[in-house]
Amino acid sequence: MTETPSQRPGTSGESFDADFSLVPEREDFSHLHYARGYVFSRGPEPNVPSFWHCINFAEGHFHWDPRVPLARVADGKHEVLICGNAIHTARAESEPFRLAELLLSALSRGREDYLDELEDFSGQFVLFSRSDHSITVQTDAIGCRAAFHDGAAQVIASHANLVGRAVGAPPSPFNDWVARPQTHDFPGRTTAFSDVWLLMPNTEIELNSGSITRVGPRPFEPLTVAEAADEIIPHLEAQVDLLLRGSRKVLISASAGVDSRTSLASFSKAGEAVKVFTYTKAPGSGRQAAELHRDKLASEMAADLGLPHVLFDLNRAPKPPAGYVTALGESSVRRSNALTSWTYHQNLDHNAVHIRGQINGVGKWHFAKRLHFSEPLELSARRMAQLTKRGKALRKHPSSPLWTLAEEGFQDYIDTTSLRSVPNGYRLPDLFLWEHRVGYWNHAHIIESDTTFDTHQLFASRRIIRLMLSVPELDRVQLSLFREIIRRMEPSLVNYPLNGETWDEPVYDAPLSSYQVGVSSLEKEYRARFLEEKGLRKSAESSQQVTDGEKRELAEQLKNSQERYTALRYSKLGRLQHRYWRFRSSKR
Repeated sequence: MTETPSQRPGTSGESFDADFSLVPEREDFSHLHYARGYVFSRGPEPNVPSFWHCINFAEGHFHWDPRVPLARVADGKHEVLICGNAIHTARAESEPFRLAELLLSALSRGREDYLDELEDFSGQFVLFSRSDHSITVQTDAIGCRAAFHDGAAQVIASHANLVGRAVGAPPSPFNDWVARPQTHDFPGRTTAFSDVWLLMPNTEIELNSGSITRVGPRPFEPLTVAEAADEIIPHLEAQVDLLLRGSRKVLISASAGVDSRTSLASFSKAGEAVKVFTYTKAPGSGRQAAELHRDKLASEMAADLGLPHVLFDLNRAPKPPAGYVTALGESSVRRSNALTSWTYHQNLDHNAVHIRGQINGVGKWHFAKRLHFSEPLELSARRMAQLTKRGKALRKHPSSPLWTLAEEGFQDYIDTTSLRSVPNGYRLPDLFLWEHRVGYWNHAHIIESDTTFDTHQLFASRRIIRLMLSVPELDRVQLSLFREIIRRMEPSLVNYPLNGETWDEPVYDAPLSSYQVGVSSLEKEYRARFLEEKGLRKSAESSQQVTDGEKRELAEQLKNSQERYTALRYSKLGRLQHRYWRFRSSKR
């Protein structure tokens, strides 16, 4: 611990640097349980590794892994605690104690100033603030360091298992949803434990009341691609400069996709100061040959930029020991890939920061492309459930209890987080991707990294995400902003093929709806309803216990279902026409 002198009169505080020497390596890998995690409790004491730090805070105990830093600053009326690594992209500051001071100063001026200051924070951290008798908690902009809590807000932690076991919570009924195949994540805020919840990005929890408040995003301001690039690039450059001057080795995971190219463009002048790595699961034949070509293309990009690169072939990688797999399972029931995680752990620096780009997907109009062009963008809870399923799972009957269960979870998310209250200009598919898809799906990938190194995403401040969403949708769907940023920072990366094709400049003579190809799931639902009601009518006609009025009602339902299904089928003609316009534009 370091008693750090504050630059503000009347304040005091303490800070703890990351210290790997305090972590005893154990043969059973138990030292990796809840790696880089934390837990705050004002009730039952959680079972955490014995080497974790612990301090008193807000009439409770705050425990955390010494592999991550912590800073706390107070002035009597207000207090701020930040646990994890963060960068203030506008002020070019990354020292935890100075960041805590900035937030304390803003908090003393008022809540709006505090939230405005947080707009430019990027990193992997959790943030506690105290004002008088109110204690609030929020995560970084994308939940890169997650926060789970029980309903009474007595325990809040980085891992759902820490909370669920501390409070003795029974298994959640939503486990049935993720136990089925083709599922990305738990519905909404739900977890594997009953009454244990994920704190979503853009929200804040008040610990005394347990209430959830929406704190973002800030008001929408439309911008051109050039204007957005003008604003974003200085924030990227500030992060790169601070990361390269820090004590941690910078590692960049890269494929040949857009997200990787933005990272490579940002660090293109770094030379030997960074290491680029790619892992491939493609054996190099059949349909996976294209994937292997893409992975090798990433190696070519790095070499052309003079960046060291290594390619890991997961087909030949040794399997992880049972103890390591157990450590991952202890951290979360949802994880990405144990083999990938073990490859990281065996081959890469541990005192390092891993540059990832999952948040960039928010700027790509991702979910909206999966919607039928006639659908409204005001997502229902049922539609959210469908968007988190894929493949055979979408064939489940609309009246299946599985859909009803998921709908309940997503409706809770919509209501509890006041999702429909976001400022005008934002699209719900984008907010859903940001808060649920990234907030939950990204967590599984973070778990696999936490056992080895820290994680940082260059586009992961609320301001940068807001800027990504500010450009016209026709530009977003064509990745125009990313292309412009890459063109300005490292033009050579635009010249490589993207998904096997030349990465051309955007075109504007095709309608936005021509990019929407997600008719299938909606059609399947309408068809299933039509067949269900057709079956009901058939059995009703043969039954002596059904009145003529009930038969007429069933016939009317059948007619409506058939009309919906038929209309949707014919709308495919419209979709083909849109595809024609898109094809014609691409050939100009």
